[in-house]
Amino acid sequence: MGRFYYNIARGIDNRPVEANQETKSLSAEDTFPYDLTNASEMNNQLDKLAKIVCNRLQHYRLKGRTITLKIKYSDFKQVTRSKSFAEPLDDFDTISSTSKSLLGVTDLKDKKIRLLGINISNFGSSNTSENKHSNQLELF
Repeated sequence: MGRFYYNIARGIDNRPVEANQETKSLSAEDTFPYDLTNASEMNNQLDKLAKIVCNRLQHYRLKGRTITLKIKYSDFKQVTRSKSFAEPLDDFDTISSTSKSLLGVTDLKDKKIRLLGINISNFGSSNTSENKHSNQLELF
């Protein structure tokens, strides 16, 4: 038992690697060489990240329903904001506009941005077909 804990503390794990696991999310992020301070810079960077994510989604033939924006401030505080959709998506316009919208609802006053990231998750079929067989009631 002591050897097991010793190996974990050293980062040694003898279990076989399982390379063919289901993809849970796909993302792109960038740490900037200088802190971003205005919305125009941030939106330009979000467009670049959205393009990368969109290309990856299309390359792997994936569509996701949840878009998550990751923000790390210059003081290294990190926040995330997410939005989910009923139908899976992989298009640049939706990913870009949603990321910018999520950025707009964060408190950016007097904040400097060190890192931005976009994550897509919740892959699979549409919620509408799943809800037909669910016991959970709809809100609206």
